[in-house]
This record gives sequence, structure tokens and C-alpha cells, in this order.
Amino acid sequence: MVEDTETRTKGSRKGKNTQVRVDNNATSENEPEAINDETDGDTDSDSDFDDGDKRYNFRTLAKLLEPVPKLTSRNYHSWSAHVKSFLRSVPHAMKHLEGTYDKKHPKWSRSLDDALINTLRGTIDTTGEHNVNYLVLDVIKEYLTFNQVWRKIENGLTNEATKTSHRLALISQLNDTKMFHSDARKLIQEIRSIQTESSLLGKPFADDTLFSALQKCTIRHPVYKETVATVHQIDFNALATALSIRQTAVESVPAQRTDPRQASARTAGNDDQNERAGETEAEADNSHASSRNASKPRRIRCWICK
Repeated sequence: MVEDTETRTKGSRKGKNTQVRVDNNATSENEPEAINDETDGDTDSDSDFDDGDKRYNFRTLAKLLEPVPKLTSRNYHSWSAHVKSFLRSVPHAMKHLEGTYDKKHPKWSRSLDDALINTLRGTIDTTGEHNVNYLVLDVIKEYLTFNQVWRKIENGLTNEATKTSHRLALISQLNDTKMFHSDARKLIQEIRSIQTESSLLGKPFADDTLFSALQKCTIRHPVYKETVATVHQIDFNALATALSIRQTAVESVPAQRTDPRQASARTAGNDDQNERAGETEAEADNSHASSRNASKPRRIRCWICK
């Protein structure tokens, strides 16, 4: 009797233990797998999006786009290329720009979209001579997505009338280029920047036009005039290379550096040396006469009697 009871007890205990182990195994083998499947399918992508959204707020985006040149009525194409090149490194930013993520899309983020709009406003020139402040005023009139703001700017600065005006402005800018402080490399960089903007507009300048713009600024310069004379082919790159080499050679030897203002002063000094000598003698005579007059006792007048 005792043995039967122990057997049943042991059996029942064994059955209970076995059942517990089976339930634990089923739970550990099935339920975690179902949770992992859901996490892999949705949570990972959302968490990545949240991380990118938190990491790229207005402050970080403004810092990222800080090197972008201010948008004016003359440089839309280069400005657009700069902005896109930087935003490609920001998760989901290009999707917002292109409109792939709109308000109905599950991955569209209002906070990221607003941060992109505010950052873009910071890259627009609103005070300069060629500012596009009217675009900013137009954008803030109504609540728009980043894609809608981008399209408004694009449509406002890429119509035919604007392109023609932009082309004329680039021609004027090229004709007005000047060299300062004997810095030929900076002049070359400025001309190439104008050419890049013209190319993005679809109407690049001819090479001889660029050559003429560079030549007129250097052909009479005391440092570069001999270098310009040695370039016989009408080729902008050839002239730019020769001038850059000349500037490097001059800068490598401080004794050979020539300030154009000093050179002009020396030239003018050689021509006016005799005149200065005559003026010096005249000043000496005047000062001698003044000293003689000063040695005589002066009569002091009373301001009342006067």
C-alpha cells in the first residue's frame, strides 16, 4: 500500500516536472522566435529611422549645411548641387526632398521635415544685392512639406526668364573680374566658379572668353606680364597653369615678391624724382624764411583793441 502510494506520488511528480519542462521548452522555442520575427520586420527599420531623426535635428543639419553658399538669384544650380550632396549623407533626407516620403507615408517624420525646412531657409540670401527674400516670404505663408518648399524654390529660379537673367548676370560678373594682391590663383578660381555656374545653367562660356577674362587682368601686371607673353596659344588652362607656376615661384622666394602698389610707386618715383627734389628745395627755402620771421619779435595784439 505504501509502495503504491509512493509510486503514484513519484509518477505524479515526474509527470508534473515533465509537463513543466515541456511548457518551458515550448515557450522558449516558439514565443521568442515570434517576437524576433516581428522585431526584424518592423522595429529595426523604425528604430533606425528614429535614431537618424534624433541624430539629425535642426542644429546638426545647420552645421552640416554650413559650407553651402547662400542661395541668390544667380547661383541656383550650384546651390542645389551643394545641398543635395550634403543631404545624401542624412538618412531619409533625400526621400523627404524628392517627395517619396509624404505625410501619408508611414516613415514620414514631421520633426525631420520641419528641421530640413528651417535649415534650408538658413542657406537663402535675404539681404544681399541678389537676394531671393521673396521666396522665403512665399514659403512661410502656408505650411508646406520639405518637398513642396524645394519645388517652389526650383520653379521660381529655373523658368526661362530667370535663366536669361542669370546668364546675363554671369556675363557681367565675368567682365567685372579683377585681381587683388597679386593673387592669380584666386582670380583663376573665381573665373572657374563662374564657368561652373554657367555650365550648370546649360550655357558654358567659350574657352577664348575665359582666356580673355584672365589675360586682361594679368597682361600689364608687373609680376605676370612676362608670363602672359610666353603663352602663345589661346587656351585658358594653359594660361592658368603658367600663372599659377609663376605665383608659386614668386612666393617661394620672399625677396622676389613684388607688391604691385610698391612697383607702381617705384615707377612713379623714378619719373618724379626731379620734381620731388625741386619741391624739397622750395620747402627748405620756405622753412628758412619762416625761421627768419619767427626770430623777429612779434607784436602782441589785444583782442579788445583789435
